Amino acid sequence: MKVSKLLVFTQENCPNCPVAKKAAEKVSEEFHIPLEVFDVTKLPEELEFELLQNQIYIASTPAIVAVGEDGMQLLVLGDPVSYEELRNMLIKG
Repeated sequence: MKVSKLLVFTQENCPNCPVAKKAAEKVSEEFHIPLEVFDVTKLPEELEFELLQNQIYIASTPAIVAVGEDGMQLLVLGDPVSYEELRNMLIKG
């Protein structure tokens, strides 16, 4: 999957969100992929609909979604993720 954008979903008081957000920022910078960060309690309605269309349910945070030509792919859901792990997910596709 050729990734055109990364979406990071966080929420206040999430202990793993800062690490996941930092990892996504580093990967975004390295691969020159635009990054958008959202608070799950304040999602735009059109984004919620797009997630549902792609059968992606953000039930816990942090969550990281790759957006590409073929739709969306959930990479991380509720678990801490390091830069190296996230980078490897994108390289392996």
